Amino acid sequence: MREQLLHLVTVGTTLPRVRIHVVPLSAGAYSVLDGNFLIATPTAGEDIVYLEGPFRGEVLDRPEDVRMAVQIWESIRGEALPHQQSIELISEIAETWT
Repeated sequence: MREQLLHLVTVGTTLPRVRIHVVPLSAGAYSVLDGNFLIATPTAGEDIVYLEGPFRGEVLDRPEDVRMAVQIWESIRGEALPHQQSIELISEIAETWT
C-alpha cells in the first residue's frame, strides 16, 4: 500500500496534467460515487470519458454523456480537497504504512 500511495504522490507532483483530489470521509456518502470514470482531453479533438463498470469498460464520446460526466466530476471536486492538500494527505498516510 505504501508504494502505491507514494506512486500517486510521484504522479501527482511530476505530471502537470494529472490532478489528484481526495474526497475526505467527512464528506459522507453521496450518489456520484457509483463507479470509476476518467475524463480525457486529447491534444486534438473533444473530451472523451472512460467509464469503468464491474464487467467491462466503455468509452463515451457523445457530447451529452461527456457533459454529464463533467457535471459529476465538478460535484465530486466540490467535496474534495484541493490537489496540493490531497498530495500532502496521501504522503502522510503513506508514512503510516510499513
